[in-house]
Amino acid sequence: MSAHLRKVVDDHWGRLEEEQVSGPQRVRTSNLPVATPVGPLLAAVDHAGNRHLLVPLTAHQHVRLDRGGAALTVRERPLENDQVYERYADLGCDRRDLDGVFTGLVVDVLDAVGENPDRPLKVLYTVVGQWRALFQHSPAPLSPDRLAGLFGELVVLNELLAQESTAVDFWTGPAGHRHDFTVGTQGIEVKTSTAATGRKVRIHGVEQLQPPPDGALDLVWVRVERVAEQGSTISDLVDRARRTGDDDTGLLFKLAEAGYRPADADLYQDVRFAVREQRWYEVDDDFPRITPSSVPPGVSDLDYTVDLDQQQPEVTDSREIRDRIARITQESK
Repeated sequence: MSAHLRKVVDDHWGRLEEEQVSGPQRVRTSNLPVATPVGPLLAAVDHAGNRHLLVPLTAHQHVRLDRGGAALTVRERPLENDQVYERYADLGCDRRDLDGVFTGLVVDVLDAVGENPDRPLKVLYTVVGQWRALFQHSPAPLSPDRLAGLFGELVVLNELLAQESTAVDFWTGPAGHRHDFTVGTQGIEVKTSTAATGRKVRIHGVEQLQPPPDGALDLVWVRVERVAEQGSTISDLVDRARRTGDDDTGLLFKLAEAGYRPADADLYQDVRFAVREQRWYEVDDDFPRITPSSVPPGVSDLDYTVDLDQQQPEVTDSREIRDRIARITQESK
């Protein structure tokens, strides 16, 4: 996503919000720096303060009212004065808590229209279709274990982003990869525990602790505690990743693959975790694990437990973790 274009859009909306719109059916608009043969795209703000993107229509184009979710709407909107009558496809978001997500959607539309200015309405429908799920709640809330697991992965993602702003690309677990992160030939598998004592981890399948071909693997164990105050929510970690990383769109879609959408933030606003411990282990030949070659013929679907109390971690404190991540990201270049 273009960080410059995101700032441009936010600046337009910010200026439009400085003055109250005169009536409930009216909007205030300004021209965005993306043009089509029938005119520029417009930023707009309505009487309630909600944000809109207006895409110009040709004389023969019409927009069917489309309420694809609780927050996102596509409709046709005419704009007229004494000299001009123009029609637009109006993409609007009526949830201010999703303003940041909506900006990402609008920037994607602007980028795509810039590449295909002759078909702006088709581009709008295509990009909105790709983004729509982010404005709806997930089909089912994350279970406590999955929520803690996602929290642990976001802890590590933010550690990586602190060293490499493109690190969202390294987060491969949501797409079904056997490791949660893949940095070149380095794999990183994250295990999160809410247990107050012990350091046991459940390994799913014989491939999960297999390093990438010609590469290495780290197992990261994170102990978290559910707390009433302080700590962080999932939304806090997501916001931190969005501020630090370059690929806002990629992050949001990977979160959706992991079962979390921005529209879900209110479901988990009271769930806060504090990180009590983070330990990085190198999965080498001496690390206890079951390998494909050690599984007897006819045995499958094998899960097992590793007791990390019997293993010496490579790094445990924040400085050592930063140094290890710096080495991993540098070797991937």
